[in-house]
Amino acid sequence: MSIRTRFAGSVVRAALLGTAALAGPVHAQTVTLYGVISTGIQYVSNANGGRQFALANGGMMPPRFGFRGDEDLGGGNHAIFTLENGFSIANGALLGGMFGRQAFVGLRNDRYGTLTAGRQYEEMTSSLWWAMSANVFSGIGAHIGDNDNMFFTNRFNNSVRYQSPTLNGLTFASSFAFANSTAFSNNDGFSLSANYARGPLKLGVAATQFNRRSNATPANLTAGAVDSTGWGFSSPFVLSQSGAGTDQQRIFGAGAGYDFGVINVTADYTNVLFNYSDTTGLRLQNAELSAYTRITPSWLIGATYIFTYGEYSGGDKPRWHQVDVGTLYSFSKRTDGFVTAVYQRAAGDARYAQIYSLAASSGKSQTMIQIGLRHRF
Repeated sequence: MSIRTRFAGSVVRAALLGTAALAGPVHAQTVTLYGVISTGIQYVSNANGGRQFALANGGMMPPRFGFRGDEDLGGGNHAIFTLENGFSIANGALLGGMFGRQAFVGLRNDRYGTLTAGRQYEEMTSSLWWAMSANVFSGIGAHIGDNDNMFFTNRFNNSVRYQSPTLNGLTFASSFAFANSTAFSNNDGFSLSANYARGPLKLGVAATQFNRRSNATPANLTAGAVDSTGWGFSSPFVLSQSGAGTDQQRIFGAGAGYDFGVINVTADYTNVLFNYSDTTGLRLQNAELSAYTRITPSWLIGATYIFTYGEYSGGDKPRWHQVDVGTLYSFSKRTDGFVTAVYQRAAGDARYAQIYSLAASSGKSQTMIQIGLRHRF
């Protein structure tokens, strides 16, 4: 071996050692690709006055795919991230931006909890989702218009969220979404929650407030806590009776669940106040009682009753009754078939029924039936 060759080899080895030293300690990192593909054939009894047969995008759960990352930093510390996309299975279109469902990064400590920042769910969704049957077995059978945001409709942009570790069955969380505007409280929001789980019992409470999201300028509406992808969902309550936007929305909710072994029972109550920019207001109260059980390890059935009572400041008192039933059969750990049915009846001063995500009925009742397939990966 020549002197030139030995010298070149030494330089290469020194460079590799130097690079390793600069890189520091090596930590394990995992990145997981996950998602849901769900669709079904849907029948609606009255959508703008007509019957409708359609291919339902989402069926049991809205389609999505995403990435979760976790790097072990040592000492019980982890760097984490989530990037999640929504899409239509019917035509492949992107829904809500490239990572419009979730996009956040943060740190988790096994002892002190988790701190994250980005586009995230607020606490009515994050902490009380388990108390609503629509998130478990009844598909789109959410409270009318998802007025309490328990069905993953609105998210917080520009938000910082903290979640505690579990302490004797108790966890709590809080989040704040910045307006990113020079105008104070112009499209910002905050949220708080606490959950307790011990054995078969589960309890939870949460509260959320959205401030001036519709009164912001278009630039601030995009930059603040809630953007048009959340604000534009089909709901009877986003505008006042005269067509004014929502100046403030306050939500309080509580949920309870108990596993009796043979049957699971859950209940929730939410109280929602819409303050509109024309100085009028609407109070909505939702009460839900659900029960579900497994006939076999692969076969789940459930039923729900929901009552919504509303009162406008002008005196009108709309009411809605809703019944959800659903059944899921698991072909494997990742694939199941489902049949769901939702019936909603308007009462009092309510002029029409409107099951979540559907066009309003021309009369006081609406029925939706879906049969479909869901695959999770």
